[in-house]
Amino acid sequence: GAAATPATAGQPLGPTITIGVAADLPGLGYWHDGSYSGFDVDVARHIAKTLGYGSQQIVFVRVEPQDRAAVLEDGRADMVVAGYAMTDDAAQDVTFAGPYLETRPAVLVHDDDTSLDDLFGRSGDDSDGDRTADDRADDAAVCVATGTAMRARFASRSDVTLTGHDTYGQCMTALMAGTVDAVAGDDATLPGLARHRREPYRIVADDRGGDVLRYGIAVRHGYDELANKIAGALQTMIDDGSWRRYVDDDLAPLGYRPSRDLTTQDVAVR
Repeated sequence: GAAATPATAGQPLGPTITIGVAADLPGLGYWHDGSYSGFDVDVARHIAKTLGYGSQQIVFVRVEPQDRAAVLEDGRADMVVAGYAMTDDAAQDVTFAGPYLETRPAVLVHDDDTSLDDLFGRSGDDSDGDRTADDRADDAAVCVATGTAMRARFASRSDVTLTGHDTYGQCMTALMAGTVDAVAGDDATLPGLARHRREPYRIVADDRGGDVLRYGIAVRHGYDELANKIAGALQTMIDDGSWRRYVDDDLAPLGYRPSRDLTTQDVAVR
């Protein structure tokens, strides 16, 4: 039967709610055969319904990483659910409710390339001095999608040369062409990109454990009332088992495993 309307549901913002999502990330936000699918999309739909919108009132728009704050600022979207990491930098431009997913930094490499296997274990200055046999690893060419949190992670590293492209798809093209050694992202974003490619890739994740990227749902900076409603809707989603179901349906088939299940206490507005 129909679920009871949660206490967090208020009056909708307007006749429709416009949500910015990725279109080129299988498993997260993916436009295919005339509709959007993926974890971000399922989460966004669930939140919108909890806020009082019917299916016909939910409008998805494609958003690239570097445009996420801009589409909220100029009103092209009411909220963005697009693998947006809740970093201090990003929180200056938007207001977040979250997290709704925790991911680990990772890079995608060619299956036979082992030169980057210790990329996350090194500080970036090779003080051991005996790495000369592997010069290429000392200066790895890494592609980052413009506007993603991973750019800041690698920007200060002397052993990494960063190449920026607007989309993950363009980074994948560079990896296939051999102009870069790796594509930077996380363990939720990269598996879908590696799938269905002609050549095999693998993911090298940051296993140190402490370094986590937390995805948040973004609204225009200062829209705290809306952010609080979204946070409440997220807590309901975690509580009633929907969150786990979306992880199992959308991300688990690609190989993503959360290091832990989110709890309602994890969710906050920042």
